[in-house]
Amino acid sequence: MRRLGPVAWLALAVVSALLLGAARFVGVFSSGLDIVEACDAAGQPFDDQYWAERDRQAEQWFPVRNKCNAHYDLVPVWVNPAIVVFVLLIVVCLGAAVWSARSRLRAKRGKS
Repeated sequence: MRRLGPVAWLALAVVSALLLGAARFVGVFSSGLDIVEACDAAGQPFDDQYWAERDRQAEQWFPVRNKCNAHYDLVPVWVNPAIVVFVLLIVVCLGAAVWSARSRLRAKRGKS
């Protein structure tokens, strides 16, 4: 069985980063441009007081939230777990790329 080289690991990290960006995009823009209309379309009442107390919830990086009220979030349930998985994949792939490059360098030095 052939091992993946550093370039393949880096390519997997890039794909994971692109998928991370897509998941984040879906989460951030889950309400569209008007949250009140999005809440109405979802059949949920928009709570002005709740929103005023938590007006920075849409600006935070993680977890992605965009709530109509205390009980309903417009962000799909899969977005936050996907963000965690893709961040972990990026870290693992970058680590594997470094390990692969290092082991290949050591193998070349040993043959010379």
